[in-house]
Amino acid sequence: MPFGGIVKLFVEKLARLHDFLTTVSAVLAAIGLIFIVSSYVFEVVSRYFFNSPTAWVSDFVSYTLAASMFLALPKVTQQKGHVAVTIVIDVLPNKASAAIRAVINIVGFLCLSLATWISLQENIRQYIKDIETLAITPIPQWWVSSFITFGLALSALYMLRQATSSHHTQNNTMAGSAD
Repeated sequence: MPFGGIVKLFVEKLARLHDFLTTVSAVLAAIGLIFIVSSYVFEVVSRYFFNSPTAWVSDFVSYTLAASMFLALPKVTQQKGHVAVTIVIDVLPNKASAAIRAVINIVGFLCLSLATWISLQENIRQYIKDIETLAITPIPQWWVSSFITFGLALSALYMLRQATSSHHTQNNTMAGSAD
């Protein structure tokens, strides 16, 4: 097998792994939302029916919401579900439209990569300095902020994949990948 074929096979396997991680993280985000609703129901029942409010639900919901948002972010990016005003791009010829979309995706990749790097540096700082959340039930802050880094990193990779894809099907997706 020529070197180019090996590289292509490796990139395809990485893309499948990326898609798998995205699917798992989307499922975890949905489970997180179930936990949020269940926790609030538990809090309401224990507070108003048993006059015994919890000390942990508010903190848990905040942490879980932050994690769920960033676990869902890669799926939104994969499906191009983010807000986009495409009125100008939609009326341009296909080649110009594709070029502009590629530039936008590259800029998105660079911005998300920078945000990932900054977030990772903060995760490391929080871990090294053993920083905890300011809450009734404190936990290591990096436990929460690491989801930010994860979501930004996977989303950055989708922007790169979308910028570099060249073969589109009718629904504007690339067979076997994120675009």
